[in-house]
Amino acid sequence: MDSVISEDFAPLAQALEARAAEEENYSAQLAIYHRGELVLRHSVGEHLSGNALTCVFSCTKGLGALVVALLVQDGLIDPSAPMATYWPEFGASGKSALSVGEVLSHQAGVLGVPGGVPSQILLDSAEYAKILASMPSIWPLGQNIVGYHAITMGVLMEELVRRVTGKELKEVFEERIRKPLGVDVYIGQDPSLESRYRDVLPAVDAPAEFFDPFSPAGLAVNSASGFALADGPVYNWHELANAAQVRELGPASMGGVANAQGLAAIYAASFGTVPSLGAASGFLNADTWAQVSTELVYGHDRTSGLLQAFALGFMKATARNNYGSIFAYGHDGANSSLAFADPAYQLGFGFIPSRNEGPKDTSTGVQLSQLARQLILAKNARAKSN
Repeated sequence: MDSVISEDFAPLAQALEARAAEEENYSAQLAIYHRGELVLRHSVGEHLSGNALTCVFSCTKGLGALVVALLVQDGLIDPSAPMATYWPEFGASGKSALSVGEVLSHQAGVLGVPGGVPSQILLDSAEYAKILASMPSIWPLGQNIVGYHAITMGVLMEELVRRVTGKELKEVFEERIRKPLGVDVYIGQDPSLESRYRDVLPAVDAPAEFFDPFSPAGLAVNSASGFALADGPVYNWHELANAAQVRELGPASMGGVANAQGLAAIYAASFGTVPSLGAASGFLNADTWAQVSTELVYGHDRTSGLLQAFALGFMKATARNNYGSIFAYGHDGANSSLAFADPAYQLGFGFIPSRNEGPKDTSTGVQLSQLARQLILAKNARAKSN
């Protein structure tokens, strides 16, 4: 796939190339839509060159949140209503008052099962949903406590979509978002695309982490139980992503497969016109994207200790993770990927590196997003002066 580099956004391509020069065999994709036009598509390194696709981990949660947003727009989901309105069993064990908004902004405290669940349950969303519905929260409710539901957020979104549509979340995504736009973003990758898939590479010098299976962090990643695959369980993220079985299943927590242009295109089309994709208007109207992108919680995350902010399934920008304006909505992923919409800048953004980049004061994706916003402000200033 050839690069597209418009003059105003050429510094982004240069910044990505400079990043690649810092690390041997670095590979990544970057795409930018501005005011509905593709202004940048560029890749560095061999691994993610051409028409390559790869796993985008928790960027999939943002795609799931777009599906939920469409159902809010349809009037099928009220974010302020109790989750039990749509999923009565979820009201068990003291959770009856939890609203959809609280659940999908990581406030429900149903991070997982202490000690993990059996591997055959972990990737069976409908069965796992039954277990989560019966559980109490692990913290007091109604106190704005936030804790990242790394795996179970996908299960919660999937069950909500089943209850209000009778369909799987990935089916709604395919029918109403991916197929109409014709983009390379998949929740449930068709085996015919397997030749284009590129493995997620292991992080360079990743520190060993201890996840106590009875701690909030351990619950969130299902510590000690592994992930069910045809040839047995696996216990790390990049190995899971590289299993064809997982890509075909497409769990909404972390199983999406995409390229950067597809991610940027979907977010651009979520709020505005994208003529090249046949999108005459955003698939979310202004009232909807404003509603679902409104921040619902902010605080120190109980699983990581980091400051986090969430809207209705979307990760919001913070001073620590300054990827966009107060109007931006999107999500990042465990391989340091990042995708979002920012209506304030008329921006759709997608970035995918080949591996997790490890701890950085500011991630590469966030650095590139900041530069994109600076370039747009400069472009707007020039237009006003002419």
